[in-house]
Amino acid sequence: MKPLAVVGDLVKTYFRAGILDRFFVGFTCGVPFLLRLTILDLWLKECGVSNTTIGFFTLLQWPFALKFLWAPFIEKMDFPILSRMLGRRRGWAVASQLLLFTGLSGMAAATPQTSLIYLMACVSVVAFADGCQDMSLYAYQVDGARVKTLGPIAGLFIFGYKTGMFFSKSVTLYLAHYFGWNFAYAAMAFSVFLSTIYIFCVDEPAVRRTAESGRISKMVESYKKRETSQFKFIRLIKETIFGCLICPFRIFLKRRDWLQTIVVIMLYRAGDRMVQKMAKPFYFDVGFSKLDIANVVQVFGTIAALIGGIVGGYLIKRLGIKRSMYLAGIIHAIGCLGYAALSYAGHNLPMFYLTVFIESVTGGAIATAFLAFLYSLCNSDYGATQYALLWAFYEVGGTLCRTVSGLLADTLGWTNFFLIIPITFLPSLITLRGTITQKHPPGLSQ
Repeated sequence: MKPLAVVGDLVKTYFRAGILDRFFVGFTCGVPFLLRLTILDLWLKECGVSNTTIGFFTLLQWPFALKFLWAPFIEKMDFPILSRMLGRRRGWAVASQLLLFTGLSGMAAATPQTSLIYLMACVSVVAFADGCQDMSLYAYQVDGARVKTLGPIAGLFIFGYKTGMFFSKSVTLYLAHYFGWNFAYAAMAFSVFLSTIYIFCVDEPAVRRTAESGRISKMVESYKKRETSQFKFIRLIKETIFGCLICPFRIFLKRRDWLQTIVVIMLYRAGDRMVQKMAKPFYFDVGFSKLDIANVVQVFGTIAALIGGIVGGYLIKRLGIKRSMYLAGIIHAIGCLGYAALSYAGHNLPMFYLTVFIESVTGGAIATAFLAFLYSLCNSDYGATQYALLWAFYEVGGTLCRTVSGLLADTLGWTNFFLIIPITFLPSLITLRGTITQKHPPGLSQ
C-alpha cells in the first residue's frame, strides 16, 4: 500500500470502527496506577522515609496482584443497590471508584512522618479498589469486539492507559510542588470522578453465552451435587469460585498449547521489563540530569509510546495477532540495542532522544500485541476472571525479570547488559510458534 493509503486506512480503523470509547476505559484504569507506586515513592523519599521502608511499601500492592481471587464475584454477583440501579458491571465500576476516592482521600489526610501505618492501610485500599475497577471494566474493553478489531481495541486501551498515567503523574507532581503532597492527592481523589462520568454515559456491556459456558455450567451442576456445606452463603461462595475461577482454568489446561501459552505470557515482555527497571539508574550513571530525563523520557518518550501503541493495533488488524507479536518482538529486541550504543556514546543528548524514541515506539507496539493476545485467550462469559488469572502469570514473570536485572547490570556492566537484552526475547518467540491463536476466539464476533 502507498503511504497515504496506509495513513487513510489507519485513520479509518480507529475512527470508523465504533471503538473510540476504549480510550476512556484505558484512561480510567491508568489514573490510579502511579498514585500507589512511583508517585508515592517520591512522596515518601521527600519526607525522609528510608529506602527499606519504601521497598516494603511494594508489598502493599498484593490486593491488585491477587485480583483474580475476587474477580468471580464481580463477574457473577451484583453489588448491593448500585447494580440494581445501573447494571452489574456499571454498579461494580462506580462502587470501585467510590472506594478509590475513599482510599486516595485517606492518603491525602496522612503524613508519612507521623501516620505511616495509616498511610499503608490507605494504600492497600487503593490497590484493592484499583483491582476491582480493572475487573469491572474488562467487559467494556471487549464488548462487541470482533476478531479484526482486537488489535485496534488494545491499541486504544494502551493509548488511554498511558494518557491516564501521564495525567496523574504530571498533575500530581505539579500540584505537590506548588501546594504540597496532601493537596495533590486530594485533587487526584476528586479526579477519579471524571471516570465516573464515562460510566454513566455508556450502556451495560452485553455478555454472550458460548459453548464453553455450557460446559462450565455442567461442571458446576455436578459440583453442586457433591457440595455438602450446611450454610447457604458458604455454598454460594464455593460454587462461584468453582464455576468462575477453577472451571475456566481447567478448560484452559485442556488446550494442547496451555504450557507454551503460559511460557509466552511470562516471558514475552521479559527484556522489556528488565530495560524498564534499569533505565533510570542507567540514565543517571551516563550523566543525564533529572531535567533531561523528564523532558526526554517522561514527555517525549510517552508521546512515542502512544504512537507505538496505535501503530501496533493497526499492525494486528493487517497481520493478525501472532505475526504481529513476532514482528513487534523482533523489532523491539533490536531497538533495545540503542541503549548499548548510548552506553558506548556516553552523555550524548541527540543519541538519548533517538534511543528513547525507538525503544518507546517499539515498546508501545509490543504492549498492544501482548494485550490483544490476552484478549484472544479469554471467554467472554468469564473473561475478567481468566484475564486476571493470566495477568497474574505475567506479573510473576515480570517480578522475576526485574529482580535479576540489577544483578545482571552490576555483574556485566551497562553495555554488556543491554547487549544481552535481545537474547531474552528468544525463548518466548520460539515458544510462540507452538501456541494456537484462534481465528475466532470464544465469545467474539467474526
